[in-house]
Amino acid sequence: MKKLNTAIVGFGLSGSTFHAPLITNSNCFNLKYINTTQAEKVQKTYPTVSVISDFDQLCKIKELDLVIITAPNKEHFSLAKKALLSGKNVVVDKPFVISFSQGEELINIAKKQNLLLSVFHNRRWDNGFLTLQKCILEKKLQNISLYESYFDRFRPIVNKQKWKEQEQEGSGILYDLGSHLIDQVLFTLGMPIEIFADLQMQRTNASTLDYFHLIFQYEKTTAILGATNLGFQPRPIFSILGENGFFLKNGLDPQENSLNFIAKGEKLNIETWGHENNIENKVKFVQINNGQQMLIDISTLPGNYFQFYLQIYSAIVAKEKNPVDPKDALNVIKLIELAYESNQLKKWIKVF
Repeated sequence: MKKLNTAIVGFGLSGSTFHAPLITNSNCFNLKYINTTQAEKVQKTYPTVSVISDFDQLCKIKELDLVIITAPNKEHFSLAKKALLSGKNVVVDKPFVISFSQGEELINIAKKQNLLLSVFHNRRWDNGFLTLQKCILEKKLQNISLYESYFDRFRPIVNKQKWKEQEQEGSGILYDLGSHLIDQVLFTLGMPIEIFADLQMQRTNASTLDYFHLIFQYEKTTAILGATNLGFQPRPIFSILGENGFFLKNGLDPQENSLNFIAKGEKLNIETWGHENNIENKVKFVQINNGQQMLIDISTLPGNYFQFYLQIYSAIVAKEKNPVDPKDALNVIKLIELAYESNQLKKWIKVF
């Protein structure tokens, strides 16, 4: 099996904790280059990987098949554009870009160059989300009337050392965590008819958004998405009411925590990967039948971020389906832009 020569651009949290462990623990890729100035940090964990500090130099390497961009959000567009124009397949960490027009341009370039362009919306492979999709597919959950999803963290102290906490384009919690929640609801329900947004900076010394509350209105469904950095008691990951059932999931998927340990040198245990290890966080499902309610046992499917890169490999080598169509990721950006507009005008905004 041909392995794809791969480079990661950036070696911060996303590059070092998510992408590098997933790539190096897959049999489809050969991580050959990391574009960063943190050579010492790279070589502690990946001594055989070449460190290149010049991105333009990286793009000139002919043997390179795939470039994974994990740089700060405001750099996604320029770096992805250069990589595509140099003939490289590209995966961009979420959010895709910071403006709709940037995303349109990248999609057009990838099409002209006949290259793969994808976005790392990894939380499509969270355990709770996979289980939700299975319940919908099996018609255990039909005619959803209320879809709620939250991504709360307790980070009351602003850390200005992190670019996501600094006042710059593409920073803040809406582009960061909001991208996940919006992508999941679009995957499940499609584009809404109109949206309303409340966006705030709640913490002392905050210089970028640290709270959002979004309402997406569909013909017969309301979706509510939210996140805060003051979430001492996090709200449910999913709380979804359908005509014939109620779906509840507390607690984050355990994969991020596992990847943290792998990034620090622990070995991957594929047998337990992605399995929910906290009984309180397992999916709870209430079946509703003729007005009667019954708690039924639903097995929480294991999460599997590896599926994203396995499908990326198939999309490049065998021209199979792109696991995250960049047009889907562009719709996420469209709704983020409309959320800012709604918050500024304090009114509902039509999507179409």
